[in-house]
Amino acid sequence: MRKLALIFILAHFLLSAQQHQGTYKNHLTFNDTFFGNEEAYQVCYPKEHRTFFYSIFFASGIAFMFFCIIIYQKTKHNKALRSSNDVISEKNRSILDSIHYAKRIQTAILPNQNDLKGLANSLNVLYCPRDIVSGDLYWVHKSQEDIYLAVIDCTGHGVPGAFLSLLAHNAIEQAIIEKGLKGPREILDSMNDFVKSVLDQNNEEGSKDGMEIGLCLIQKTSIKYSGANISLKYISNGALNEIKAAKCTVGSVQTNVIEPPIEHFLELKKGDRILMHSDGIIDQFGGSKDRKITSKVLNELIQQTSGKTSTEQLSSIKEFFMKWKGNNEQTDDVLILLYEI
Repeated sequence: MRKLALIFILAHFLLSAQQHQGTYKNHLTFNDTFFGNEEAYQVCYPKEHRTFFYSIFFASGIAFMFFCIIIYQKTKHNKALRSSNDVISEKNRSILDSIHYAKRIQTAILPNQNDLKGLANSLNVLYCPRDIVSGDLYWVHKSQEDIYLAVIDCTGHGVPGAFLSLLAHNAIEQAIIEKGLKGPREILDSMNDFVKSVLDQNNEEGSKDGMEIGLCLIQKTSIKYSGANISLKYISNGALNEIKAAKCTVGSVQTNVIEPPIEHFLELKKGDRILMHSDGIIDQFGGSKDRKITSKVLNELIQQTSGKTSTEQLSSIKEFFMKWKGNNEQTDDVLILLYEI
């Protein structure tokens, strides 16, 4: 057994001497490692191995370079994107600041406490702009025994509608306060002339926008009403009635209009109510079937809530509207004016 081991060791040394003679460098063999002779040799990889490792190193370098380029480009793109977003955000803030300031101006033309003095127990208003500013406008003016109530729905909503609402405000104030006109029909005629003139609607290139309006003159229990696409509803003896408005608008060119608004006279009694509204509430989508509220549904609601106080009645209408709308986007500006005689 010992002889066999000695023969094996001798053969190993002879083989090692043959493989590593001179200055030739070869791989460290298993035998070198097994017998502890690895320190006696300088290890060198074969040429084909060196080429392989160089290729790996070169490919890794190229990949790293491309990786750095991609990271740089992405960083540069993100920086440019952040810069663009900052510019857009700043412009949006500037636009929103301007619109909020416009809201302050629009709020200033709405009836104030002085306008509503003495009407607090009689007048209730539901005013829900779709956007920050509104294309709907209500106007109240009290002069001695005369009370003027107007609901105006301008073309569009938001900023364009708000511009037109300023025009509507100027038109009605010019007709009633400056000119001293009394009858609702002649007031609407004057407003129509004013709007057409300002918007240059007699010119083909002029604006074709306009506004719908319902206007009432209240003299104690007597009502004079004239309307362009905004009807007058009134509750008397627990029953809901309606005076239809003319199918036209104030301003704009309407070739299909046969006659302008006419003036209606109505005699009511204490406790009766009149109501005018823009079409925003009846055009609102929602409910279980995602449909419009419609005039029929609104009229039924007005009838059902007529036994409540006017404040409670309008609160019930608002609650119904909000529940109907649910998570849907508001379709249009909403305006309801309710007055109790």
